[in-house]
Amino acid sequence: AFSAFSITPETTSAKTAKITYWQRLKEIFRRKKRKPISRPIAQICFVAPENRLDQNLALVHNTKPFFLWNGNIKKIAVGVTGSQEYLEKKVVTETQRINYKGDPLAPGNTYKMLIFLISNNNASPTKFVPFKLMEAPERNQIAADLNRLEKLQKSKGADLEKIASAKAEYFAEKGLWSDALQQAYSVPNPSPELLQVRKELPLLSCESSSPKGKRSRRR
Repeated sequence: AFSAFSITPETTSAKTAKITYWQRLKEIFRRKKRKPISRPIAQICFVAPENRLDQNLALVHNTKPFFLWNGNIKKIAVGVTGSQEYLEKKVVTETQRINYKGDPLAPGNTYKMLIFLISNNNASPTKFVPFKLMEAPERNQIAADLNRLEKLQKSKGADLEKIASAKAEYFAEKGLWSDALQQAYSVPNPSPELLQVRKELPLLSCESSSPKGKRSRRR
């Protein structure tokens, strides 16, 4: 039931294990994001939540989701679909990722990530990306899976990074990109391999969603 459980042989060195874990995450992104599911808007590529071209909403497990993009955004906000009010609004000129810090989002509800390309306080959002929190039963099942996965990894002496990589792979296999990336960016003292993967994953994601396979360039 847990593909993340059988990752590397116990005889593999710690350094090789880290490379293998994170390289496997990259392979999942390549395999599952082969078909474009987003389109860059004004030189902005949405990595998490993804801007889907089909009728399905991007699903998120964590009630305090992780947002990642490639491009120059001035502000970001989170709101409820159908409402003009914002649950949270942040200036993000110095970063291309952020963890939602507001009140926990409600399972089963639909939300939107709004972006602002102008810093003016009265500016309207340029684009929004809808996403949905998973229904409670499915969230609870995943939480139980993650709890067992973490216990198994700890029984093998896994460090924080290896546990995070196992969870990231679990989420990625389910197509929960925001949650997978949140794990990859949650490690406090990342290895050089993880730092490199953090640079590559957004570009890989945006390359697959850009016209003719071209990468979205950062300004």
